Amino acid sequence: MKRNFTLNDLLLHHYNEMPAEEVQAFELCLQFDETLGEEHASLIKVKDLLDSQKVTPSDSSIRLILDYNRQNSNELEAI
Repeated sequence: MKRNFTLNDLLLHHYNEMPAEEVQAFELCLQFDETLGEEHASLIKVKDLLDSQKVTPSDSSIRLILDYNRQNSNELEAI
């Protein structure tokens, strides 16, 4: 019986969370199913793009967090 793999299966495989008994069938299907192969390549491109983005909080966000921390640490010291 041929199994239809989904995007969830692609994600499970990519993050090494696919059950061991399914990995071989998935990888075989990946070699011969053109659509699945294209989706796999697309997933890798998107992940690489997301991983390459460096997101940092703004200075005002950092300042708000530090101010909040100072206020709460003073309250904790009073206890």
